[in-house]
Amino acid sequence: MIKLIDGEERYLDEYKEAYNLSVEKIKEGLIKKHDLMFLNPDEIDIIQKMKDSRDRTKLKPNYVPSYDYFIVDGDKFIGRISIRTELTPKLLQFGGNIGYGIHPKYWKQGYGTMALKLGLEKAKEIGLKDKVLITCDDDNIGSYKIIEKNGGILENKIENTDDDEVFLTRRYWVKL
Repeated sequence: MIKLIDGEERYLDEYKEAYNLSVEKIKEGLIKKHDLMFLNPDEIDIIQKMKDSRDRTKLKPNYVPSYDYFIVDGDKFIGRISIRTELTPKLLQFGGNIGYGIHPKYWKQGYGTMALKLGLEKAKEIGLKDKVLITCDDDNIGSYKIIEKNGGILENKIENTDDDEVFLTRRYWVKL
């Protein structure tokens, strides 16, 4: 059964695998660098980072608190989801309240849709009210279908830039 959990050491090998496969997908042009939801576990203590992300005093300037969870299905690490409690001007353009990444070996198996559903429920639990913003690249068909299946209403598409790369972002609002 799929669920969201706080980071656990037993999933770190699969997390690392998800990171490495995602980096390969970037090299293959299947995802963009700015869409990478996994941090390099060789450079960062992932579990501590997840804990620290909730504490405003431990964040970099212009960062907002977020609740980060592993997405798991039994003993399988499926991915990661981040629920940001506030929206900065930058997050209003790209990133939104909720971001998620699915381990590439579990793409196109329905996990993204289920994970976002659980993320929306968790957003309510942690105190977000009314609606949340979720964004994705305009050419990421899988991601925008996941958002739409979870009640996302497209507000607009806007141009963004990251590392001198220009891309079109879809901005969706989802009622909680």
